[in-house]
Amino acid sequence: MARGISLYVEGQSPLHRVHPLTKGTLTLVIIALAFIAPSLPWVLALGLIVLLLLASAGVLARFLAILAALLFPIGALLVIVQGLVNPANREVLVPLGPLSLYREGVLVGILTAARLADLIGATFLFSFTTRPADLAETLMQHGLSPRFGYVVQSVLQLIPQTLETVDRIRNAQQARGLEIRGRLDRRIRAFLPLMMPVVLSSLVATQERAMALEVRGFGLKVTRVTRYRIPDSVGQRVLRWALLLLLPLALLARLYGWR
Repeated sequence: MARGISLYVEGQSPLHRVHPLTKGTLTLVIIALAFIAPSLPWVLALGLIVLLLLASAGVLARFLAILAALLFPIGALLVIVQGLVNPANREVLVPLGPLSLYREGVLVGILTAARLADLIGATFLFSFTTRPADLAETLMQHGLSPRFGYVVQSVLQLIPQTLETVDRIRNAQQARGLEIRGRLDRRIRAFLPLMMPVVLSSLVATQERAMALEVRGFGLKVTRVTRYRIPDSVGQRVLRWALLLLLPLALLARLYGWR
């Protein structure tokens, strides 16, 4: 099924109507705080805020499906590796013969996984509620070059476009008789027939996009006409500065004993 050209989900929630720069600032602050916060309860509290924001935007179910697919294997690997080999390991939690899972390493793995969950949540919160075109237009209206705005918009569209290409190629290869499920050796053999068309399709799409931009005079030094204005209130500008102020305050708190 086609996924569209971005992760954006249409909606009328208050978060959808927030200025792209405000949502971008919120995203960066949440990610930074997740790694500045000293302990698991603080990181989990930050994750709860992200979940509430996702729920208010009506995209929580979609995010949880993505989170399970992304975080579960990474989180399990982190817990196992840290539980086995972390230098701070002292107290055995699960004896496994010659190897053992240690309490200290397991807690480090859980904390790291929780931070990654906050990072993923904040990133998808922004992607689900912000049109790439609105973000690019906002950045250009604030003085950045159209080239940079185009790069930002392309990056936001890269993941869904790649996933859509993979789905299309996988379905086509299966229709031709390629077996991509079952034993591990069968999946390994199917990897190259799947990935080569994906890589070649990406290269062709890049060339076609470059040619289209050249035909439209993208590189010409002319005065750019603004397509539309995205309203930005004084209250949102104040909110952005308030969010940014949280970062030095959090760093100072860590230096002076925040636990």
